[in-house]
Amino acid sequence: MVESLAVFFRTGGPLMWAILSVLAVALAVIAERLHFFLVVCREPADALATQTVRHLDRDDARAALSALASGTSPIARILRPVVESQEAGAAAADARLAAEEAAIREAPRYGRRIAYLSMLANIATLTGLLGTIFGLQQSFSSLAVADAADKASLLAAGISQAMNTTAFGLIVAIPCLIAYARLASLAARRTEECDAAAVKVLGYLEVRARSPRELSLAVAERAAV
Repeated sequence: MVESLAVFFRTGGPLMWAILSVLAVALAVIAERLHFFLVVCREPADALATQTVRHLDRDDARAALSALASGTSPIARILRPVVESQEAGAAAADARLAAEEAAIREAPRYGRRIAYLSMLANIATLTGLLGTIFGLQQSFSSLAVADAADKASLLAAGISQAMNTTAFGLIVAIPCLIAYARLASLAARRTEECDAAAVKVLGYLEVRARSPRELSLAVAERAAV
């Protein structure tokens, strides 16, 4: 098996190294994104928002900050300035502004570097096609200058280079596209969960900031609907 792979790689020509480099970069991107989603963002956004609301409902902003301090996920970093503003006695509008400013910085972290996988898939495919052209050029040039006895072997070597680089390029490109689609979908879902969690905490703060009369009117309006 190993020997067959070595022959496959060797007969593919120098562009096989370029495709192998693309594969290495793609694996690094996939590993980094999986670490982010599975380790950095391991705590569900809704659970973190619920925990924050419970602490704030008990007027314990310090406990909420303590729970958020160790979090490195985007939602934890978005909620932290919100709780800090509440601890400082700021209005709900100020808390919303703090959340929006933090979201501008943190929300793009979900989709960071995922687009590279699509680009790497295209590079692998195009590099494989370039290897095909080089292999065919080698085959046709050998027919013009080589001896009759050597033409068959040179022609076979050129065709092997053409086919191997094309195959290796597709072998790298297809998993890159699959990983891109899966990670992009995961990033979109996590972004929606983050938005919903932030809205949950901000909605609680806005309701809490209302006067009893305003709150009763809001409840009556909802009941009428």
